[in-house]
Amino acid sequence: MEGLEVHLESFKKQTKGQKIVCGFNGSLDSVVAAYLLKRQGFQVIGLGITFSSKAAETLRKRYDENGEEITPAPFEGIYNLEGFDPVKELADSLGITFYAVDASIEYKDRVTDYVVAARAGGRSFSPKVNATSLIFEVLAKKASVLGAQYIATGHYSKIVKNQASQTSHIFVSHDLDHDQSYLLSGLKEEILSMVRLPLSDMRKAEVQKIGKGLKLSFLEESNIKPLMERRSLGHFVADRMPTKMFKTGHIIDYRNDAFLGEHSGIHEFSLGSKSIKNNSGSLIDKNYMVIGFKYTAGTVYVGMEEDLEYDLLLLTEVYYPIGTDTSRPLEVYVKTREKSEIQPAYLYFLNNGHAKIEFKERFVGLIPQGEYVAFYNRPGTTGRIIGCGTVRTCGHIDNGKFKSFPKKKDEIEDEESEVIDIYKFKF
Repeated sequence: MEGLEVHLESFKKQTKGQKIVCGFNGSLDSVVAAYLLKRQGFQVIGLGITFSSKAAETLRKRYDENGEEITPAPFEGIYNLEGFDPVKELADSLGITFYAVDASIEYKDRVTDYVVAARAGGRSFSPKVNATSLIFEVLAKKASVLGAQYIATGHYSKIVKNQASQTSHIFVSHDLDHDQSYLLSGLKEEILSMVRLPLSDMRKAEVQKIGKGLKLSFLEESNIKPLMERRSLGHFVADRMPTKMFKTGHIIDYRNDAFLGEHSGIHEFSLGSKSIKNNSGSLIDKNYMVIGFKYTAGTVYVGMEEDLEYDLLLLTEVYYPIGTDTSRPLEVYVKTREKSEIQPAYLYFLNNGHAKIEFKERFVGLIPQGEYVAFYNRPGTTGRIIGCGTVRTCGHIDNGKFKSFPKKKDEIEDEESEVIDIYKFKF
C-alpha cells in the first residue's frame, strides 16, 4: 500500500478540488473507483443511472383484441439500477455527493430498439457496447451541467493521450482476464479527452483487496448473462414488436437438409443459441446451435459450430482514431466478442465507412452478422485499439466462390465422388 500512497499524494497536488463525475452503481468496481478518485484529491460526484422507469414502461402499454391490457414482460437490460437508496448509502459512506439520472428513453433508442430489430430480423447485436457508450455520454452531459471537467468509471482499460497530436488512445488493461477495452473501443475523442479510469493500472485482485478494506456491502452486478443469449429475451422482444412481424417456420439441420420441427417465431432465437427446442417441446441435438436464418421463409438453420469457417469479414459502421493511415492494409488483431480470443488478420479500409478483415488463418466458430468487432495493433497488455466496426457479412472462399454457410452433406458427397484415383490409369 506504500506505493499506492506515494502515487495518490503526487496526484493530489494536480487534482485538488477539481470536480469529476463518476459512474456509481454500488458495485465493487464503481465504489473503489470513486474511493481512489477521492483519495487523489478530486471532488467526486457519484452518478447512478437507471435504464428502466415506470414512465417509460407506461409509454408501451399494449392491449389484446378484447381491449384487455397485456401483462408486459419483465425489463431485460444491462447495467440497470433497480433502486437508488442502497447506492446512495454507499456514496454517503464514502463521503461523496450522489445524483441519480433516468436514462430510460435514451436506452430505449440506443439499445432496446436495436435488440428488438436484431431479433426480429435474425441478426445479432452487441447491446453492452451501445450501453457502455451511452453511460459515458450521460456522464459527460451531467458533467457539463455540474461544471465538472472530467468523468470516470470503474472500467478495466487504459486511456493515454498523445501530447503531440492531442488525441486519446485506448489500451488494454494490465489485467487481461478483466480487460474491457473492447467495450470502450467506439468512444469518440470528445468523450475520451474527459475520461479518467482509476482502475486502469490495477488487477481485479488488487481492487478486491481495497474493497475488503473499505468494509462496505457492495451491490452485485445484475443480469450478468449476455442479453442476447437470455431465454427470456424472446418474450421481452415479442412484447415490443407487431405480431405481424412474428416469422414462424421450420427448424432445419442445414448440413443434412433435414426437418427438425416447427418454431413460433425467429425472435425466439439468437445466432449462436443452443439447447434449441421445437414447438412440441422436443430438445434438438444439444451440440447444435443456431447458425443462421432465412427470414423470408421463417427458417431457422441449426448446425455444429465447428462446421463454420471464415476467411473474410465485411464490416460496416467502421470507426478508427484520428490520424489512422487508411491508405494501406494494416496488420491487426481482431476481437469478435468481449471475452473472445483475438485473431491475427489484415484490415483493408474501403469507402463509405466499410472495411474488410482477412484472417491470416481460417477462423473456426460462429461470427454472427450484426456482431461488433474491435481491432488492436498487437496482442497482450500493450495492445491499443485502432478501430471497430459491425459485421455486415462473413464467410469463406471455396473454389473461388464466397460462401457464408458450411457445405451441405450432398455437396461433400458430390466432391468425394469426383475424386479421381490417378494410379488406376496405366501408361
